[in-house]
Amino acid sequence: MNKNVTVGIIGAGDGASFLLEMLQENPHIKIAGLAYRTRDRPAVKRAEELGVKLFDDFRELAELSEVEIIVDASGSHEVEEYLAQKKSSSQLLTPLGTWLLWRLVEELKRKERETAQSLAEQQVLYSAGVMLASAANTKQTLDMIMESALSITGMAAGTLALYEEERGVMEIKASLGFKQIRLPETYEWKVRPGGLTGHILSNSRPTVIPDLLKVHDFDTGPLVEMGVRSLIATPLKVSGKIVGILYVDDFRAREFSDREVNILSLLALQAAAAIDKALLLEKAEYMATTDGLTKLYNHRYFVRALEKEVRRADRYGAAVSLCMLDVDHFKKFNDTYGHLQGNVVLTTLSKILRHSARETDIVARYGGEEFAVILTETDPVQARLVADRIRQEVEEAYFPGEEKQPGGKLTVSVGVATYPTDARDPMDLIEKADRALYHSKERGRNAVTSFEEIGKAQPANNQ
Repeated sequence: MNKNVTVGIIGAGDGASFLLEMLQENPHIKIAGLAYRTRDRPAVKRAEELGVKLFDDFRELAELSEVEIIVDASGSHEVEEYLAQKKSSSQLLTPLGTWLLWRLVEELKRKERETAQSLAEQQVLYSAGVMLASAANTKQTLDMIMESALSITGMAAGTLALYEEERGVMEIKASLGFKQIRLPETYEWKVRPGGLTGHILSNSRPTVIPDLLKVHDFDTGPLVEMGVRSLIATPLKVSGKIVGILYVDDFRAREFSDREVNILSLLALQAAAAIDKALLLEKAEYMATTDGLTKLYNHRYFVRALEKEVRRADRYGAAVSLCMLDVDHFKKFNDTYGHLQGNVVLTTLSKILRHSARETDIVARYGGEEFAVILTETDPVQARLVADRIRQEVEEAYFPGEEKQPGGKLTVSVGVATYPTDARDPMDLIEKADRALYHSKERGRNAVTSFEEIGKAQPANNQ
């Protein structure tokens, strides 16, 4: 049968609050009171919250007949001598016994902190895994990894750099905590044998540097200039393939625990797999939507984008215009110089179109030597201005071999149509822009024609 025990605590030093918590949770222990010397100690406040009686004179507590165990946690010789001389049936937990109790309390507190930290870390790892699985794109994946790494380690800053194998360079793609330093939009460096980056990538475990100022084997100047003083750098690899490096940094010298290093290693395993998957999906999406020769959007993407922009125009009561372009006398150029040189014309023209178009416009290779530019939120007047600018820039550009073209220049013809002014749906918009394009060719080429110039009559072959 369990016996109930009444305990009195003398002293409100460090650890007393935790001792109060521990004792009051046991249903077989009753706390008779807490004697204090200084009222503003946390243990006194906690005793008040728990409804434990307070004594400003320890003797009053010690004299209570109901107290069966007295815990001397005061560290006071006066208390020790008084309790030693006092004749009482109460059991006395001496300073040595109290010290052992405090050691027990501290050990329990330490284990409680470790358990809480472990649970928090596992929660962050779990949450990171869930979020990474649902990330919509590579940038979102990288940002999530960076936030999780700083959350787990409690570090001040960090960067995530990806490895570009073809050029042998690392490029920072995500960073946090460097508000005082404005990192360039493109920050990259060459991976050199014997350098710090090469050393990080050659190891399977994280590289830990408690103080960069004490490292003499590698050039740490760029990191020191950024204010970084200590770091953990974890290589990101998938099946032996280098993906990048995850850095967590601090702006002061510090030691790192094995726990911090190990938990970052676990995150790195998740991160490397998530990044590799995101990059593969991004590459697959790029290949599915991009023309292999010109690197512009392909016909399939163009059709989907035009449908989307027409729906957007309907939703917001806006206009969307379409420019259709065709290289003048391209067959003659190919017959003269061959298809390889013709491809040079197409790739050069694609660069001009990207440069001439606005940031919000969508440039695509429609097919063969024909190109299309979707002009978002653009009325007929604005569309005509953009088309004229494109035609002029092509005319002023130099194409090798253009001197044998009619007029001694390589040029384009352009047709422009606008939704909903000229067309009722996306396919109708393409047809109207195409009709305007062929009207430009009939006018002698190197010209721009808008559909409104030729009227809205139905095509002759339309039945």
